[in-house]
Amino acid sequence: MLSRSRESSKRNRAASVQNERASTITASTPPISSEIREVDDNVHAKNRFAVVEDDTAAAGSTDLWSAAYREALSSYGEEVKTVISKGRGIEKLFTSLEETHGKVAGDSLFGKGPLTSIEPTASTAVGVVSSVTVVAIAICGAEEALNAQIVTMLEHIAIIDECDILGQKLDAGNIIYKALVPVYKDLLNFYIAAQKILTSKAFVLALVREQLRRHLPTIVSDFLALLKCRIANATLELIADIKNILQDDKIQKLLGVNKDKQRSESHGELRELRASNACKWIVADSKFLAWYNALTSERMVIFGNMGCGKTIITAHVIEELIHLNKYRLPRALICYHYCEDNETGKVLYIYSSLSLQLLDQQEGLKVEFVKWYDNTRKSELLNAAQSSVDLGNFFSTCVEILNRELFIVINGLDECDSESQKELVTLLDSLSKKTPRLKVFFSSRPQEGIESLLQRSTEIRWVPTRERDAIIVGHTVKRCLREFPVVIQALVTEKLSELAQGSAIWVKLTVELIQKRKIQAIGPMKTFLADIPSPVALSRLYAKLFAHLIGDDLDNEQLASNALEILAVARRPLSILELGWAVALNDPCTGVVPTVEALKDYVDEKRILSLLQPFLSQDVKKNQVKLIHHSLRELILRETPSNWAQSQNIADERCVQKRQAELEAAMLHVCVKYLLLDDFNQNDLISGEGATAQRLQELPGFGLFDDFDDDSNDDDDQQLDSPDKSRDLGKRQEAKELYYDPSEREFGEFFVYASCFWVDHFKFDFDSDFLDPLVIVSLYGSEIALKKLLQDHDVGSEEFLIDSVEETIGQIIRHGDISRLRILFRDTRVGLRVRSFRFFRQLMEVWAHSNKDRDSREWVGLFDLVVDIFDVLVREEWGNEFLCTAVSYGCLPIVERLFEEAARNPAMRNELLRDPQRDCNRPDHHQSIGEAVWNNHIVVLRYLLQQDGIEVHLRHQNSGGYNVLHKAARYCNPLVVSLLVSRFKDGVNQANNVGETPLSEVVFKSGSAVGRIESAKILLTLGGADVRAGHTDDPSNWHEPLRMAGRYGDAAMCRILVEVGGADPRHVLRFGNDGRPSLMDPVESEELASQVLDTLCMFAGMSP
Repeated sequence: MLSRSRESSKRNRAASVQNERASTITASTPPISSEIREVDDNVHAKNRFAVVEDDTAAAGSTDLWSAAYREALSSYGEEVKTVISKGRGIEKLFTSLEETHGKVAGDSLFGKGPLTSIEPTASTAVGVVSSVTVVAIAICGAEEALNAQIVTMLEHIAIIDECDILGQKLDAGNIIYKALVPVYKDLLNFYIAAQKILTSKAFVLALVREQLRRHLPTIVSDFLALLKCRIANATLELIADIKNILQDDKIQKLLGVNKDKQRSESHGELRELRASNACKWIVADSKFLAWYNALTSERMVIFGNMGCGKTIITAHVIEELIHLNKYRLPRALICYHYCEDNETGKVLYIYSSLSLQLLDQQEGLKVEFVKWYDNTRKSELLNAAQSSVDLGNFFSTCVEILNRELFIVINGLDECDSESQKELVTLLDSLSKKTPRLKVFFSSRPQEGIESLLQRSTEIRWVPTRERDAIIVGHTVKRCLREFPVVIQALVTEKLSELAQGSAIWVKLTVELIQKRKIQAIGPMKTFLADIPSPVALSRLYAKLFAHLIGDDLDNEQLASNALEILAVARRPLSILELGWAVALNDPCTGVVPTVEALKDYVDEKRILSLLQPFLSQDVKKNQVKLIHHSLRELILRETPSNWAQSQNIADERCVQKRQAELEAAMLHVCVKYLLLDDFNQNDLISGEGATAQRLQELPGFGLFDDFDDDSNDDDDQQLDSPDKSRDLGKRQEAKELYYDPSEREFGEFFVYASCFWVDHFKFDFDSDFLDPLVIVSLYGSEIALKKLLQDHDVGSEEFLIDSVEETIGQIIRHGDISRLRILFRDTRVGLRVRSFRFFRQLMEVWAHSNKDRDSREWVGLFDLVVDIFDVLVREEWGNEFLCTAVSYGCLPIVERLFEEAARNPAMRNELLRDPQRDCNRPDHHQSIGEAVWNNHIVVLRYLLQQDGIEVHLRHQNSGGYNVLHKAARYCNPLVVSLLVSRFKDGVNQANNVGETPLSEVVFKSGSAVGRIESAKILLTLGGADVRAGHTDDPSNWHEPLRMAGRYGDAAMCRILVEVGGADPRHVLRFGNDGRPSLMDPVESEELASQVLDTLCMFAGMSP
């Protein structure tokens, strides 16, 4: 290592000299010999000395030696400085002495070797070393007693050379610099003493020897001591730091270079966003205090709904733990991690993050980690750092051997996949049994699987309070609306505090929408706040915000939808430019764009950013964006943004998975489309110079001592004694080495993402082991090849899977060109196996969740195939089931074809309009009208109500007694309820098997507040619904609508039932001995209870 340093020093010095316009070559180290009288031959044979011809250039040098030399020189008086800087050259002195004492043959100091053209001067740092070397070499022949000491001094002068690399590159604490100053002082002392002796008494050789014996030994001795005790020790310390850097660099590479940085940045952002006063309740909770102060291992979890601010609360807990830890002895260890629905939610990533933090806090474990990794690598031939099981075991072992309290905080356990959840909780469970004081803190949404995993944990259930909401709203308003009038800020704070219901994300989105609209007047603001969707309808708020941002511009709508869908499946945050390029690739206009340069004309990242800013979380430092909240991603995966306003956003898991697969496929298409541009087939990614530089960089040890940062004044580089010095330097070095920008080679801004992540989007749901010739040709072959295969081969032979046809249909529907289905359907041999109920069910499911044009020629052709099975529908009596299934998917094209056939064929009409019970297996099944209502397919419902004979389905009650109006309560769509009441008024007061009427169902449901209120109005006014739902108990029945509404804290519904329906508010009140009214049933929230009581008392004409 040091030999490379010496060579690097010579290169660096040569470059420095060239810049300073001074010709300087460093003298190499003289050889060491036990025969001092032979030193002249060896020295002069192996050394060449430099000449400093112009000292003015070097005088202003900023290198380490020059700075130390100037400080050493400043300690001398002006007389000495003049002698050093302007004194006679040594060569002239030697020449004079040679002429004077030429007669003293054999004893001359200067007859041992040629000194021609040598003029070292002590006026520079390099010059003093050269001058001392010349004088010392010459003196060696004069005095035997000094020979050994001087030769040793010459040997150690080379150490100064090493100070180039070690000092200038790593000496942030000025250790080498401080050591060099006294060393240069001793060199100057040697030079001054030698020059004084030689110039004053050189005519008598004996006197010279006497002066040398008297003055130089102490100087030489001090010089050697300084070098050994100061520079050598400092060098060893820096070499140890180099080893630490290399060790830390290895750990960082194995566990992940950016994990610490990402975690710290996330925590820093959350710390700035939090309203600390709104979070104090968690650390004051008795359960939290018991967990914190426990003398044994404990686990705690806080459960809260999406958007309530769990992550902010967790960040506050982390801050409190760090703060409290300052006053603990011994201090506890604290590790924390924020999980998201990406790689950070994988258990391997979590273990890596926790391990990095543990190693940083316990430096001694770093050596153990490297040993563990190397041993595992050799013995098991695997990368243990990439195995969650092995890394988890290492982390567990480290925690076990530490006799220290450890806090582990995991935020967003619900963001992890189920396998990661189980593995993480299992390991921490096992560890808590082996470790006396392990404190684990989780935050999560309440989910059945997670609650089961954490059932032995201390639980805190997050419950919203008006006080906390007011703090959060005030903090957000102050941060975002500071430019608004004070009166507007106060109005917004007051109203949103009333409505927030603990939803922090709702508060953030609402305030940002206000900021976007720039409403500054009281009247319009009151109107806006009165119309804002409630937190329980967060998806409606997203829809309202989306509608405001795009206006009535269809191009903006398409652009914004594409951008949001790209971000929903992107594998990492995208730069604003990357997002702009990805959206441009999705533009139909770029379908024939051949080059990067041509595509660039379609990129409009500024427009995208202006449209979507409220939906984006932006990292200013990295210029990257991601979706603002997980709830937004879930909404995008349920429904395309352009349909948010019309959809109720209720989709089962299967539908979500289906849509996500479609978005993944679309993103794959974007990546592949980009990578197939002509540029990448014609240009090289790395230039010739770049390839050479890359090969050099890959050489062992290359760049080890390069500058880590161009800014030499950076505080981090000055803190050599900082615990994080090695890790920080290593990170900057690695960042510098790995940085490469393909856009500089005109590869565009999307090349990095597309080339790295296209494989991640290339996913199939099927197992390749089940592929057979029919599947492969149907998916990847041409139509001609598929027809040829069906013609020439028997798909029932051993060459094909037993269920080859069924598997092929499934794969085409999920991943292929659906037009291929017509070929299979019409084939004479396999067609009979294709024409099944299952085939059309799969077809309708794909159609229902497809983003493609549903009226396209391909779909029309496929739906026409239903004509081929009309006879089967009638003969096998599954026409009614087929109709109801089509209605449930909202597939109007199939429904239309069925009723068109029914108009011509009485047998088909009778089959379609049969009235069997369909809810034997699934209780939500109903007849055709009920299916349209249950799934909120209004267009299909209108069509069905126009069909002759449909009354039998309109009046249908399933085995549970539910009619179509009961079913309408699922969505409480006022339009649907109105349509049904106008055709089926008799059903308004029908009760199901448990005595519930449609009005009871509307009151009971927890959907849209506006929809429920409007639906209740329609039932009461147009339908004449019984406001007591048939109950006659005095004063009221537990299931009576008004009593239910009161019990649920629904003051708005209570108002409608009393004001519109004529319900008696006294029936749900009880009166105390003092005559004061109270609610008959308890309400979960005191605030809601107060609102209900005030409403009922107002209509009853009494004071609450």
